[in-house]
Amino acid sequence: MSKSWQIDCGSDGIILFGPQSSRYPFAIAPELGDPDRETQDSSLPGVDGTFFGIDTTAGQTIAFGLTAVGETDEEARQLYAALRRVWRADSIRSTPGAMAKLTHPSGRSTFGRPRRFTPAFYPDAAGAVGATLDFATSDDLWYDEPDYIRVPLAVSQSGGLVEPLVEPLVAYGSTTAANTFTVKGEVPTWPVITIEGPIVNPTVEVTGRFRFTAATSLRYDETLVIDTRPGRQSVLRNGTQIAALTRSSTLLTDASLPPGNYTLLLSGSSSSGAPTARADWLAAYPTP
Repeated sequence: MSKSWQIDCGSDGIILFGPQSSRYPFAIAPELGDPDRETQDSSLPGVDGTFFGIDTTAGQTIAFGLTAVGETDEEARQLYAALRRVWRADSIRSTPGAMAKLTHPSGRSTFGRPRRFTPAFYPDAAGAVGATLDFATSDDLWYDEPDYIRVPLAVSQSGGLVEPLVEPLVAYGSTTAANTFTVKGEVPTWPVITIEGPIVNPTVEVTGRFRFTAATSLRYDETLVIDTRPGRQSVLRNGTQIAALTRSSTLLTDASLPPGNYTLLLSGSSSSGAPTARADWLAAYPTP
């Protein structure tokens, strides 16, 4: 377990902070704010009491007070400038939906964007420059490192031959391959499902939780990605083309996976190649 916090802003850089050895020690202990909430509470006309509807939570703000500490004022300013560049997160803030990764010393991470950066300049010869920083999270959860399972689709040769026969002769068929996996954590998480061709009318299912079917044909170099994560829910073909699932498919909003054991199934038809389905997820926790 590391003693340092870490912010990862991708191409904008990575900074470790917290302990004295990081060169960015805490001046103020981290403060994890209460997540924003939306309620559907309503009063009951003519009677005492309140009716409670559905409550939803948004993200939270994590505040830090850091000091860039150098051997000299110039080194402190350089460390401060490096922190400022990373916290600007230029590539992330200019990309809709993009997020930075904030990792707690426990190893669990949350995702969001750097926000406030307020400097606090120290006297000359102090060898230090302070700053108060905020990180806005996309939700109120903390996550383990990514986990995944991949399921292949074996080609059945039971489909028979169809006249007129044209060489090369290909037998079409379909089959189902399954594999089991375990979702850890303490609260439900939301998977991302990737189907890789070649496959016709693919169906991917986690028994008892969701079933997605696409009435389409994927070539060997094509993919269908079903993202169930709140705020990022989408179905994309080859990463950019918006695709659709059949009406009988589970709603993306209902596709969460509580901690437990599951079976992933892929079915469809394929005449060649090695079609697969992959599920990616992050075990989720309400505390870091």
